[in-house]
Amino acid sequence: MSLTLDAIFLAGNIPPLIKQISLIFGLAIIVLLVCNRFKIPTLLGFLITGVLAGPDFIGLLRAGEDVNIFAEIGIILLLFTIGIEFSLKDLIKARRQVLQGGALQVFLTIFIVSLIGYFTHLPIRESIFLGMLFSLSSTAIVLKLLQDGGRLSSAEGRSTMSILIFQDIIVVPMMLIVPYLGGDSDGFDWNILLTILKGIFTVLIVIVMSRVVMPRLLFEVAKSKSSELFLLTIIVVCLSVAGLTAVIGLSFSLGAFLAGLIISESEYSHEAFSTILPFREVFTSFFFISIGLLVDINFIVEHPFQILGITLAVLIIKMLLTTLAVASLGNTLKVALLSGLFLCQVGEFSFILAGAGLKYQILDHDIYQMFLSVSIFSMAITPNMIVGSDQISRWLGQQLKSSKLSQRLQKIVSGRSTIKPKEKILKDHLIIIGFGETGKNIAKAAKMGGIKVLGIDNDPEVVLAAQAKRMDVMYGNSANKPLMEQANTAMARAVVITHTEINDALATVKIVRKLNPHIYILAKSKRIKDVQAFYDAGADEVVSEIFETSVEIITRVLTHYMVGRNEIDDFVVKLRNLNYDMMRSIRYEQRGLQDYRLEISDTEIITIKVKQGSILINKKLNELNLRNLFGISILAIKRDEQIIPNPEGELSVLENDILVIFGTHDAIDRFSRI
Repeated sequence: MSLTLDAIFLAGNIPPLIKQISLIFGLAIIVLLVCNRFKIPTLLGFLITGVLAGPDFIGLLRAGEDVNIFAEIGIILLLFTIGIEFSLKDLIKARRQVLQGGALQVFLTIFIVSLIGYFTHLPIRESIFLGMLFSLSSTAIVLKLLQDGGRLSSAEGRSTMSILIFQDIIVVPMMLIVPYLGGDSDGFDWNILLTILKGIFTVLIVIVMSRVVMPRLLFEVAKSKSSELFLLTIIVVCLSVAGLTAVIGLSFSLGAFLAGLIISESEYSHEAFSTILPFREVFTSFFFISIGLLVDINFIVEHPFQILGITLAVLIIKMLLTTLAVASLGNTLKVALLSGLFLCQVGEFSFILAGAGLKYQILDHDIYQMFLSVSIFSMAITPNMIVGSDQISRWLGQQLKSSKLSQRLQKIVSGRSTIKPKEKILKDHLIIIGFGETGKNIAKAAKMGGIKVLGIDNDPEVVLAAQAKRMDVMYGNSANKPLMEQANTAMARAVVITHTEINDALATVKIVRKLNPHIYILAKSKRIKDVQAFYDAGADEVVSEIFETSVEIITRVLTHYMVGRNEIDDFVVKLRNLNYDMMRSIRYEQRGLQDYRLEISDTEIITIKVKQGSILINKKLNELNLRNLFGISILAIKRDEQIIPNPEGELSVLENDILVIFGTHDAIDRFSRI
């Protein structure tokens, strides 16, 4: 097959690089489609692609220089985005969970694995290095699965995230240690001191750039509103800082992480992350495919029981040590066990470290192949372990309930303060896209009503001005899906789109609807002819700026001429019906209550909360006789998280119930006074 494909490419005089990329991604598409069907993580799919493309299977290609270059770029971009997502402020806030929990998990794993290596007669440097490899977990797989399962904000999700943050940080100094572990000297020499001094010098440069240079540079670039210029700037910053660290004797990877850290401290970090993300995904896929190319299938066939045995041992040891680390933070045994199950696999950064270990001859071929095989098997098992984690943790908890180990864990937990309450997670918030005058006015009104607001704008001056007034506003283009994901659109209640760039606005509606099918989307349209396009994209309501301005002007003119308020309201309803008639008729089947209010202008639907001391409390609806006394109807009652539609007459009203009431303006006004 490979000979046939080679002949086709050669006949067309296609460059070898294009041939390799075409073969790799063509096979990857097929593999990922199969993986998606069986709910296998994408990362594992890329590893399988590399295995299948390697010489032991189809033989499409070998690990060559071109693939390795792309893989190197993938590593740089991966660490760069980790740096962008990482925040020193967040680390300070959660320092106990991150530093204590993460350090305990990582160093305990290194110690135990090193001890096992020593008793199995492995060299001490190799044992320590293997401990480093197995101490890391898969950020990509774990966070994706927890996010899909809605568990990121749970206690076990926060504990897991804290340890993953520490692992992402510790991988940088691990990379610096690798050359010394592979050296000939028995101890550290003066080169380590020189490396430390270089590191301090680099950190000082990073601080100056993040505080002084980068905010001004990115501000000027963002003012241009050129996405191409912004992208080029981000790439140049990444590669320049990575190159600088390489020149002074440190690693490209460290430089990429620091470059991300420089940008993370600016308000442009969200846009930078979403801009670079597609490139990261492409190049990191090369990295994982290149790892798959190195897997020796013959080795797996020859050592199946050893691989399965070591994989099982790694899963058990990491689960127990992570459980201990999380329990030490004051969490319950259940939370600790769940966190242990989430983090018991080997991570993607371990592949980067392993590659460095192979380069500096810390690992021999057999040990390296054993590590690759165990890592891939542990990753393959992870999705099923996370899906069944509640059942597994419940069974483990029952087994440990009366054991001495459980009693010791409870002693660790007791006497310690429980984990601090989580930071407030943005939920049920209103996202305002376009933070000009309209956006700011909406935000002010929403805050008066106690609604959490998050603004998004692509004008850096608008963002800076809003942030100066302590408003929560992100810089970026809302037509970028990763940016909207970071705005936690999936948990938002409503989105208001106020900017006038029609293509970006329509793209935003589609992205928001995909991220959150149940969210309420209101869009502002400058032209009446664009209203239908917004409805087609998925908006719930559209307001035409020009038309509504004319309605307001007409209302004020008629008021000045002493026309009665009821007549004005009737006229406005007819005018709106006339202008919105086409859109309303097309969407007639999806009409909501707000549509009918246009036709029954003297009525309204409101919600009233039953407060303490109200005469309604503990009264049945048929006793209250609201329809006869006031001319109103109760359409629904919201009680805690339960919605009771069309409540029966025998239902009693309780304190804190929220009543959904329908009636005329006068009737509701009379009722609300009681």
